[in-house]
Amino acid sequence: MSNLTGIDRLESDILDESVPLASLLRQVLIMGGRASSESLRAWAQQELKGYREPDPTLPEYRTIVAALKADIMAGPATFTGQEISSRDLPEAAREQVTNDVPITWSVAEIQATVQSAPGGHIRLGGTNMSDLARMMTAHQRELQGSPFVNVTSVYWSASTSALEGILDQVRTRLTEFVAEIRSFMSEGAEEPTPEQIRQAVSVINITAGDNSPVNVTSPIAIAGSDAAATIEPVAVKARRGLRD
Repeated sequence: MSNLTGIDRLESDILDESVPLASLLRQVLIMGGRASSESLRAWAQQELKGYREPDPTLPEYRTIVAALKADIMAGPATFTGQEISSRDLPEAAREQVTNDVPITWSVAEIQATVQSAPGGHIRLGGTNMSDLARMMTAHQRELQGSPFVNVTSVYWSASTSALEGILDQVRTRLTEFVAEIRSFMSEGAEEPTPEQIRQAVSVINITAGDNSPVNVTSPIAIAGSDAAATIEPVAVKARRGLRD
């Protein structure tokens, strides 16, 4: 395998589940540079570095579904991990805070988070969640007519399998990319031409999306009863709908 170069090495590495995605994406980044493919380079860079401002666009596969939960104190009673719905939120937040959670981390950060809680769940908090907790406290006190209700935290509980799904989607797109390149190469050719690389990118449409924004700040993994995590906060607004 060490003697392989170019497209053969990339194909071999993609099919080897032990090869980290970051390594594959670096190969694709170089390939995009040689082919002068801006969209391919941009996609590889964002997956490697994370989707951060000033370009906060996200592929659709990077939006996962997670349960919205809250920790609540009501007098002497404490309720931890109470699942909440949009009806429990203040009206001003119901359209902005949903069960759709954008994941903006790099593939390496996602992998590290999955490994920290294999087969379990992690708590995800956005940079606006403390404000939401205060709004919910006021909302619940008004609804229940009691000054003793206190929403101490609001967060998403996400399955690590959903995060693993993001990694799988990236590897699948890389597999499709190589398959398309192979389909354009003539028999006996050892390496694709720049034009063939650009054609493959066009066919599978590897690009960041630009659909309407969702006003939910990107999540940060936080320590909690679901799992411990050490990912640093990333304050970014997300856009849904990356093209497949």
